[in-house]
Amino acid sequence: MPLVTKAILMERKRIETALKASEIRHRRLFETAKDGILILDADTGRITDANPFLQEFLGYSREELLGKMLWEIGPFRDIAASRGAFRRLQKKKYIRYDNLPLETKGRRHRHVEFVSNVYQENGTKVIQCNIRDITARHQAEEALANFSKELENRVDERTAELLTANKLMKKMLDEGKRAEKKLTKSRERLRNLSGRLQFLLEEERTRISREIHDELGQALTALKMDLSLIRRRLFSDGLAEPAAKIQKIELGATRIIRTVRKIATDLRPGILDELGVVAAIKWMAKNFQNRTGIRCKVAVKVADKISDTTRATAIFRIVQEALTNVMRHAAASQVDVSLERKGDTLVLEVRDNGIGIKEGRISDSKSLGLVGIRERVLLLGGEALISGKPGEGTIVRVTLPMEERAIPNA
Repeated sequence: MPLVTKAILMERKRIETALKASEIRHRRLFETAKDGILILDADTGRITDANPFLQEFLGYSREELLGKMLWEIGPFRDIAASRGAFRRLQKKKYIRYDNLPLETKGRRHRHVEFVSNVYQENGTKVIQCNIRDITARHQAEEALANFSKELENRVDERTAELLTANKLMKKMLDEGKRAEKKLTKSRERLRNLSGRLQFLLEEERTRISREIHDELGQALTALKMDLSLIRRRLFSDGLAEPAAKIQKIELGATRIIRTVRKIATDLRPGILDELGVVAAIKWMAKNFQNRTGIRCKVAVKVADKISDTTRATAIFRIVQEALTNVMRHAAASQVDVSLERKGDTLVLEVRDNGIGIKEGRISDSKSLGLVGIRERVLLLGGEALISGKPGEGTIVRVTLPMEERAIPNA
């Protein structure tokens, strides 16, 4: 056999082998695809192949599909209400439906993305239809549209209510001095109520914190000890695998105990009641620095312990709120907290070196943290000054009387 002929035969064999491998890979992709695939004869529109995913999705067997026209299959009757869609596909070689409603053989309503392309396969022109199930997405979009419509209705209703309330408020203000006096008394009652609610809230925080720490914490600790005992017994009995599983549960219990302690501390740190507000502020500053990376220095010049629980709690919560604002808004690298006694007053100051609070935000009623600071201070008969300059940071300065001059809480 001449060398040239032999080389041609070898090259042909190599091409046939590569083609066969390519066909096998194509078939595997066809059989395992998670989208439906239909193959049609481009001239007649008859189905020549359908992958397993599509068969299961539509509820038709392969035998029920092969040889049929696309529009003879129940779910696709609406695609080509006439054969015009098929003729357009033959002409444009591409057709797409972004959201096509179908009804399967089992009467299930589905939504699909339908894309068809025309190409050559082994010298024959075929049409490949890719069918993707988008039912879940369609349902989510419908739910979102319904929710948006409902939300718009609620907004309209709420807007109408607010307009009515505004008209009523204007009428009340127009009544003159008598209405103004009533409004002033109403504000005083609301402030008193606010003070009472804050007092009850702190009592409830303390109670829940203690119950979590004492009852739940002790129960979890006992559980951990029991697990430890079981683990040691299993290990001593040579049951290493069960012992290892118990150890994992024991580690989980340890993490839960830490979480419980953190929750209890966040509700009301025990150090505030046990060692007083000064120790609690120092503890909070250290925790803040560790958590945020912002340096926090505390300077205290108060010789006597603040025995008034309400006053001590208010000071702690004011510092806590000020540090929270620094963390969220200030972009600072350092915070200085000072507490000192000047005559018959306590002066608390929280100063940061951040971007500085904007003037409009200081008096903004939506700045709930600052509103809360002012309310606490007013309830104790004190004054709160909040100021800031761009690039020079923010100062929260609070002056409180040492003796009781607060508005009653009840």
